[in-house]
Amino acid sequence: MEGEGVALRGASESGRLELSIAVMRAAVVGVTAVVYVASLGVRRPASAYAVAVLAVAAVYSLWVLLARPVERTRAFAAGTVALDTGIVTFWCHATGAARSEFWALYVLVVIAAAMRFGLGEVLGVALAQSAVYVAVMVANGGIGLAPLVFRVSVVLLAGLSVGALARLRRVAERGRQDLAREAKAASRELARERSTVERLQEMDAAKSEFVAIAAHELRSPLAAIRGVVETIRRVGDDVEPEVKGELLDGAAEQAARLSRLLDDLLTVSRIEAGSVPLRITESVVEDLVSEAAQASDAASLVSVSIKDVHTVPCDADRLVRVLANLLDNARKHSPKGAVIGVDVQGEGDFVRFGVRDRGVGVPQSERDAIFERYRRIEERAVLGTGLGLFIARSLVEAHGGRIGVEDAPGGGADFYFLIPSTSARSGRRAPEGVAAKA
Repeated sequence: MEGEGVALRGASESGRLELSIAVMRAAVVGVTAVVYVASLGVRRPASAYAVAVLAVAAVYSLWVLLARPVERTRAFAAGTVALDTGIVTFWCHATGAARSEFWALYVLVVIAAAMRFGLGEVLGVALAQSAVYVAVMVANGGIGLAPLVFRVSVVLLAGLSVGALARLRRVAERGRQDLAREAKAASRELARERSTVERLQEMDAAKSEFVAIAAHELRSPLAAIRGVVETIRRVGDDVEPEVKGELLDGAAEQAARLSRLLDDLLTVSRIEAGSVPLRITESVVEDLVSEAAQASDAASLVSVSIKDVHTVPCDADRLVRVLANLLDNARKHSPKGAVIGVDVQGEGDFVRFGVRDRGVGVPQSERDAIFERYRRIEERAVLGTGLGLFIARSLVEAHGGRIGVEDAPGGGADFYFLIPSTSARSGRRAPEGVAAKA
């Protein structure tokens, strides 16, 4: 893409250069015509030959200026230099040959060549013009050696001077272009570094928020467990058995919550270290869903639909973890008591698992970000460390699958993931183009 841009800029600059030369050529033809008409009867008589050459020059200059007949290429530039040289030569011959003062127009042709070519090419043009002029003047006769040497020297010196200046200009232009490319590359690199710094700052802020949330999540179950233990220790003999059982059940629930949080932290650590081994076995889909529902405390809320699939090759513990995280997320973001839909079906070479909640959905702008570590949806205060969806994505991708979220029919969010089926278990990843079905 960058090479195409450079080529387009080069073509544009070449076109502007040729347009400038065409304007200069037309202006020179106009001035020459005025000078010729003013000199009639004073320096020379009227000549049909000269008028014809002047007319050809005018048509040629206007044609190049207005019609712009061909693409501006080096071949076109060389052709116009040759035509300019020929017209100037015929013009000098028609306006007095050796006595014509219009030989100086050769210098303008050399200048036009210097605007397009390098030093060696400009000197070649000057030499070619000098050779043509000498040949025509000698053949016509009537010119002395001194004026001939003077005029040829002027043309050659003009070629050397403007060619050297053109070379310096091109060197400076290349230097400017190199600096511009370096500046553009540095700007892109700076933008990338700025983007990296911004991401790191966001990650740092997210980590700080995570530490605060994790501290709260750890403190709450620990405080509950400690309270139960202290209560039983102080007045346990006086507490009725039913009440004591409720206290112990609550403590067990908080211990399980604490265990899940610590397990999340350990899993994230393993994911970051790249050590999440999988033990792939054929697992019954219905058992996976049932176990995940029990682990997420959402068994009474789950409505399950399984179609066209009975087993799936996976690490059962890891896949239960994914489903449990999605069910827990759906429970947190749904109204109390709302049904959570779980749909499992075959989809090509993959098995699709979908978990639908009845919340407010996930904004389009957040649908990629929510699977990053420490990220949480901010539309409402929902407890959580922001690790569940990150863990789910990492485990799904470790299976060679893909995870995503879209709007659920009737409102809410549909979190889905695709796992390769038995027939497709060959290290394949779910393609990005696979459409998620509600």
